Amino acid sequence: MRMTRPRGTLRVVACLAVLSASVVFAAPARSQTPLEQAKALTGRATVEYNIGHFDQALELYSKAYESLAAAALLFDIGQCHRMLGHQERAVFFFQGYLREKPDAPNRALVEQLLQDLQRQLDAQRAATARADEQQRVAERPPPPKPIEPVAPVPVPTAAPPKGHPALRLAGLATAGTGIALLGTAVVVGLHASSLSSEITRVSTERGTWSPQYQSDYDAGKTSATAATILYVAGGVALATGGVLTYLGWPRSGTEARPAAAVAPTPGGASLVVAGRF
Repeated sequence: MRMTRPRGTLRVVACLAVLSASVVFAAPARSQTPLEQAKALTGRATVEYNIGHFDQALELYSKAYESLAAAALLFDIGQCHRMLGHQERAVFFFQGYLREKPDAPNRALVEQLLQDLQRQLDAQRAATARADEQQRVAERPPPPKPIEPVAPVPVPTAAPPKGHPALRLAGLATAGTGIALLGTAVVVGLHASSLSSEITRVSTERGTWSPQYQSDYDAGKTSATAATILYVAGGVALATGGVLTYLGWPRSGTEARPAAAVAPTPGGASLVVAGRF
């Protein structure tokens, strides 16, 4: 005889099985330790770094360091910053790594990386300074144009009148003739004066009048007349020469012109010439 279970019993067993499975799946999982979390995050970060996702790797390495502050993670974070071109941040984390782990086995490598990063920073700062200077020069207002000196307007001056060389030479020659005539007149006058003195002496001493004295008397009168004529002719010639010289002399507004004049003197005449050369 076959035995069968009640249909209600089967229904209870099925409910218990479902409830048991629900309880098993609803039970909380065991929480990870900081070390386990850091290892898991570091493993994922290493994968992202190796495939060139440096932003994601940086984020995961930073979370791993927040879970477990291991000095090696500072080096990994610095490497991510270096690959992203964040030189200053890379320097910061590399220095922190050497400070936390001064006996690091890769210290020589980190120091070389720091030197390279510092050279890059110096070059960037120099380029930025040059660009800023060029920008300041470009924005600087242009210097004012120098004021060109105005050339003074030349004042026209009247050309000094030219003299007449022919008149000047004629005047000088005539004046020279006049001087020669006056010199001759002086000699003749002295001769007439000498004869007159001799006749006067004979007359005073009441000497005997002789043909020689008569001849001397006549010669004295002739010499006196000739001297007078020579004085007049010489004076006229000298005056004429002075006028001709004056007319032929170059004239200017400031120069004094030569002047000549005949001045009578006892027993003759004299020539006075004044001027500035």
